[in-house]
Amino acid sequence: MSRKFAVVFEASADFQIATDLADRVLCEAIVWLDEDTVVDQRKWLNNSPEGHLLTWTNIDDSARKADVKAHGHFDGEPAEPDAIAARRAIRYLRFAFDDLDAILLIRDQDKVPERKKGLEQARSENHHGLPIVIGLAVVEREAWVLSGFAPANEDETTLLVKERENLGFQPHEQSHLLTACTNDQAKRSPKRVLQALTAGDPTRQQICWQTTALTTLRERGTENGLTSYLDEVLQKLAPLLGHPDSDSGVC
Repeated sequence: MSRKFAVVFEASADFQIATDLADRVLCEAIVWLDEDTVVDQRKWLNNSPEGHLLTWTNIDDSARKADVKAHGHFDGEPAEPDAIAARRAIRYLRFAFDDLDAILLIRDQDKVPERKKGLEQARSENHHGLPIVIGLAVVEREAWVLSGFAPANEDETTLLVKERENLGFQPHEQSHLLTACTNDQAKRSPKRVLQALTAGDPTRQQICWQTTALTTLRERGTENGLTSYLDEVLQKLAPLLGHPDSDSGVC
């Protein structure tokens, strides 16, 4: 039976990155699973029953129309940023789908470090055993992509050296030092750096998260939220599909 995992995301690129990475973790963790068979074992839901993308904005609108309420405190504490939005998303998805096996909350931290606590506040509530996975990119999803960058030729090596000299650190190894900027051309904008290193080529960017070893992504993603996300997929989703190989980790 195919498991149903609903994904809440900001943009379609976030959905693709999060689900591609999750599939890789699942295939590494479960010995009999591979890229051909995983599609029969899980279904990534990115649309509501009404056909709307499950973006944070759309879910907010759909929940209000469905009279799904989400106000109030969390264990007596005031809501941190995104706590109410995440509570509303979880409640709406449980209302809209009666056979969900898990929910993934994919979000950029942007300039709101308290967002992580807010998402965790919503997750800590009683969801009747429904696993909730949090994927918070610090500071933006482009940082996760940069974690998988490796120069493919001499030209890309030159570009990386140039960015290292410009920034004062290796952007692919320390992407968490980049900052969320309203100006995408700002010096420390993750979007600018990724554009510079990949010439804005979507196919080249996909290589960064689709083929770079998970061990490398984990090593470089300890501070940008990527390692935490990979661990959550391993711990919360893999057991729903099979028995993870205890020796495999997510390497």
